[in-house]
Amino acid sequence: MFTIAVFARNEDENVPLVIDRLLARYSGERVVFVLDGDIEPTARILAGNKLKFIEGPNRGKGAAVRCAIRSIDSELLVFMDADGSHDPGEIEGLLDPLMEDRAEMVIGSRFLGSSEELHGSVANRIRYLGNVSGNIVINSLWNRTGVKITDAQNGFRSVKRRPFLSLALEEDGFSIEQEMVIKCLKKGYRILEVPSVEMKRHSGRSHISNSHFFYFARCIVKNMFT
Repeated sequence: MFTIAVFARNEDENVPLVIDRLLARYSGERVVFVLDGDIEPTARILAGNKLKFIEGPNRGKGAAVRCAIRSIDSELLVFMDADGSHDPGEIEGLLDPLMEDRAEMVIGSRFLGSSEELHGSVANRIRYLGNVSGNIVINSLWNRTGVKITDAQNGFRSVKRRPFLSLALEEDGFSIEQEMVIKCLKKGYRILEVPSVEMKRHSGRSHISNSHFFYFARCIVKNMFT
């Protein structure tokens, strides 16, 4: 009924930890990795654990998400990152509203929970402010549900696959998360949020930089006129 799609771009240092956390709770049949970048190191780790993967188009997170929606034939999909920041123990909370037909998408909100990534450094504080600003604009322009979206940019979420095939998603980068929220609201699809605790990435550096806010802003502007 559901598949957990794990997005990994050159995350071979973090993938073993993520695998251990996932397999402690779920069968490997429930897990599919979507690989970008240099896929060989991660592919070897997955083969050793008898886990499936698909090769993404290597054009960014958004292109990988679209690939997952097209390629994974499950009624429900859970999206999570392979950097160790998302807790598989929260997956059940992301799935329950979909299974109970209370939403078409459920987002794990760091603002209802907490985050080790959005505070501390200047760069993280800029990300925090950018996220808050984007939420305000999205709620002002498109949200008529009375329940405000608090974390449109968090990639830890679950979706019903069939409605999402109709969204005509276009973003190639991290702005895909915002685009999914905007187009869901435009279509009248139901979005719920549940508290989520984002841990600091286990190893390496984030693929998101402050320059990505240009793409976030462009996504919002583009959807104002379409």
